[in-house]
Amino acid sequence: MFEVDEKNPLNYLDYKSNGVCGAATGSVEWQISPDLINDSVMRKQLYFRYFDGLTGNMRASSDNLLVYTDAVLSIDSITCKNLPKSKNGSFYVKVQCGENSRYKTTLSTTCVWSDLNFIFNADRSREIQFIVKEKNWRSNQVVGEANIAVADLVFKKNQEFASVLWQHNSEKKNYNLQIHIACHFVPQYKESVSETMKNLLSSELIKEKQQTSMCESRSDSSAISSSMITDTSSLLSDPINGLPPGWEARVDGSGRILYLDHKNKTTSWKPPTILEPDSDDQNDIFNSNVRYLNSRRTVTANVDKNGNQFSRPINLLCSPNFLNLLRDNPESLKTYNESIYLKHIIHKIRKNPDVFLKYSQHKELVDFLNSFADKTQPLPNGWQIARRQQMDQRLYIDHYSRQITLIDPRLPVDTKIRTRSAPPQRRKHDSNGNTLTEIVERTDEIANMVKLRFPEIAPRICQKLNVIKHHGPNALLRFANDVDVITAISVLDDTVAPTPKTAFEEKVHYFYQSLQRAGHGQGPGKIKFKLRRSHLMNDAYDKILSVDAVHLKKYHMSVNFAEEEGLDYGGPSRELFFLLSRELFNPYYGLFECSTDNYTVQVSAMSKFVENSCQWMELCGRVLGLALIHRCMIDTFFTRPFYKMLLGEPYKLEDLQLMDLQYYNSLLWIRNNKITSDLELTFNTSEEIAGEIVEQELLPGGKQIKVTEGNKEEFISLMIRWRVEKNAEAQNKAILRGLYSLIDREYLRVFDAEQLELVLSGTVEINIEDWRANTEYKGGYSDGHVVVRWFWKTVHSFSNADRLKLLQFVTGTSSVPFEGFKALRGSDGFKKFTIEKYGNETYLPRAHTCFNRLDLPPYPTQQTLLTKLQIAISESSSYAIE
Repeated sequence: MFEVDEKNPLNYLDYKSNGVCGAATGSVEWQISPDLINDSVMRKQLYFRYFDGLTGNMRASSDNLLVYTDAVLSIDSITCKNLPKSKNGSFYVKVQCGENSRYKTTLSTTCVWSDLNFIFNADRSREIQFIVKEKNWRSNQVVGEANIAVADLVFKKNQEFASVLWQHNSEKKNYNLQIHIACHFVPQYKESVSETMKNLLSSELIKEKQQTSMCESRSDSSAISSSMITDTSSLLSDPINGLPPGWEARVDGSGRILYLDHKNKTTSWKPPTILEPDSDDQNDIFNSNVRYLNSRRTVTANVDKNGNQFSRPINLLCSPNFLNLLRDNPESLKTYNESIYLKHIIHKIRKNPDVFLKYSQHKELVDFLNSFADKTQPLPNGWQIARRQQMDQRLYIDHYSRQITLIDPRLPVDTKIRTRSAPPQRRKHDSNGNTLTEIVERTDEIANMVKLRFPEIAPRICQKLNVIKHHGPNALLRFANDVDVITAISVLDDTVAPTPKTAFEEKVHYFYQSLQRAGHGQGPGKIKFKLRRSHLMNDAYDKILSVDAVHLKKYHMSVNFAEEEGLDYGGPSRELFFLLSRELFNPYYGLFECSTDNYTVQVSAMSKFVENSCQWMELCGRVLGLALIHRCMIDTFFTRPFYKMLLGEPYKLEDLQLMDLQYYNSLLWIRNNKITSDLELTFNTSEEIAGEIVEQELLPGGKQIKVTEGNKEEFISLMIRWRVEKNAEAQNKAILRGLYSLIDREYLRVFDAEQLELVLSGTVEINIEDWRANTEYKGGYSDGHVVVRWFWKTVHSFSNADRLKLLQFVTGTSSVPFEGFKALRGSDGFKKFTIEKYGNETYLPRAHTCFNRLDLPPYPTQQTLLTKLQIAISESSSYAIE
């Protein structure tokens, strides 16, 4: 990725590479860094070049792409369709976004308004409201209104949008009333800071700064090369682009320029000098060095003994302690893991330090080395920092040796290195992993530990461990200087591998933060669902599908069951998803079917015979989306391919192992054996539907395409897809349509299939120790109270099914969050399971599902407690208010 005016192929802004892996098809996604556009440069033109990785020749280039920070939305035309006909009435539209931006169209009888040019700020967090009114001799009557999120218009490619008008005077939405909007986005022109400064600066000020820069250049001419003087003097003529970090230029009300130093919290009317260290302490050191530079030319305490400016980075890369330094520096480790070329360069330098000169100006290597520099320390004596703005480079000038380098001299060179006189430090696993042969034998164990500890680089390391496993100690010696292999073997130093649970919790936290930033479930309105337990599916079908998806994902949700008094502080909502998921995904109704393990369900091929099957499947997708938005779990577990379908991940052969073991074994045999003509396999398959054998071609003309060794992998992938989807393409699309109407697919892609299952359904295995450790007590109860001890003994005597009933009775759901009982949710966040003393021995236990609280009377015996508790969890099924 380059700027439009950039001609040098080495001055790229960013790059991506697939490595040496042959031809590949697909798309490459780019994420524009926020640092690319700032207050000084708010618009940039970029384009992309494609280079051959072996020859370096440019193969293709893209068209110019304009990237900008701020934009305005221009509504060009509005068209309303199917409005009620009126004899004398005419219509107009009021458009508003927020309180300040409001527009109104002229009166029209055709309901078409063009050449509008209504301008709004492109704020993705807002919605644009369209109110269509009819004007007649009596009053202006509202015909309908629509709310369209600006974010939906941003991602609309053709910039045309249609929506249904909602009618105020009708409880049921009329889908015939529609509004069509044509719009486009225009870069918002704002004069940047640099442009403002250039317009305000007088010619006298520019001349004065040019004279100043010439004087400074003459005073430092003995230390700085002529090319550097040219660069810095041009920077000094522009006081904005050359500001050091921490400085900012502003213009006051009188048009005067002032400079803010955010580090020291000071202001100045004079711009800072361009060539300067990073702190005031370094500034004093540098000034003293310059003052006495000529009188100290014989002092060489800080000059490398061999006079080589690259000795510091070479010593760092070749140091025996380099791996520890790399692991202790997260920024450096991330850079190393994300670059396929940097690893190759470091490997060559560690084998032969003389090749460092060849790569000394490689951008990735320079950035990698500078990430080790201790920027809190001052520069060595005689060193100075300069900036070359045109190439966005920071240069380090050594006045003693009169050399300029891109590498920071503050690299860690005083690291402790083991000497040959001392024996090497022995591993904690000394008896098991000290010899080459034993390391080779433990490659499987090392690979498993690497997958847990370094999941980002695990595939690359496991490939090398596989080579070592098959070729023995000779291969291990060949990788002696390879940082990946050294990292893998070093995991034997740790007796306990870190659990990956922390990373999963971070993903969940990021997912719900993203939903919160997008306004999901935040209001300001509230959607109230009043449902009948006896007609739960039909009521959910009518009411959930009738609500607009924008309102459904934005507003709060409240649930109330008919003929039951209760306030929804979380409990009824959790029970709704618990009960509704049991009904919707029940194989009895024909939408889903049990897989071969009889534990998970999948979309049924027979579901297309169910009346309104696509609408029912869209309801299933919306239920899944609502459960994710409101952090409620469902009481259903799907097959692994179903979760992959929701995430848009490709299917694998292993996914069929639990779905259909016989089918899996057949495809596995085809993969592991040679295909001959005697098998007579073609790209064609058959299945029995309603008692009839139906044949289906996997490809157009598949009956005539024979399966060979060359195309059997394609045949296997098509068979896997056919077996998973199995004539349910329309139903699968309906589920995805319902889910994606509430939650964007990009938000879900933070998870893999197994993690999405845990977020949606939790786990049904109850850990009583974890349950008891995360329980609170009120009303005089404590963990040592005799009734509480009887309660936990009773829970221990329950089967897992009865424990789930008890959990559902108290919390409204029978699933445990993936984090355990500490993550049970109440009305306003996390709320632990609570046991409170209540009533007398004649009372039954009662539950407050909104607060995860069990009111437990003080029973006289454990048997009485067992009997009362079993009655409560088996017979109770409604809500009430005291």
